[in-house]
Amino acid sequence: MADVITVNGNVKFSITLDPSVWIFDDRKFKLEDFFASIGEEKEKEQDESLMKIGQQWDRELTHGVAPTKQSEKLFVEKKKIVGDYGMYLGPFLKNAEPEENASTLVCRLENEDEFSLPLQEAYEAVLCFAIDGKPIRENGPVHLYFGDGRNIGEPIQGIIGFTVV
Repeated sequence: MADVITVNGNVKFSITLDPSVWIFDDRKFKLEDFFASIGEEKEKEQDESLMKIGQQWDRELTHGVAPTKQSEKLFVEKKKIVGDYGMYLGPFLKNAEPEENASTLVCRLENEDEFSLPLQEAYEAVLCFAIDGKPIRENGPVHLYFGDGRNIGEPIQGIIGFTVV
């Protein structure tokens, strides 16, 4: 298994991606949040309710026993690295600058198979790079989910590179 992924083919710039460092990237997001938002419209009432709960929580924290600086730091560090994380593929494709006649993204897999998807659809795809806060080693380094979530249960795994055609 390779730890890095290349994006090449019908692009102005071939680029190399290292998913092992994405955990530090501000663009990352929790996959559970992504999956929860697919096909659902957020209700204003729900948001207001969550705000009230959050305000109550803040009040209880400020009036309750103050945690030590060390326990706060450990909580923040643990919070940051727990869960499954993803990044949109789109920004990386934009950096590679596909040529105007490019129409397809081919995912090259470890088992030498290939999976193709329309380039426009690839811009919305999500790359899962961490499961339980750890880099994906088995069938990795990334798993690809379609932007509409239709393959939530069966992501494309074992990706070793992308070729734009």
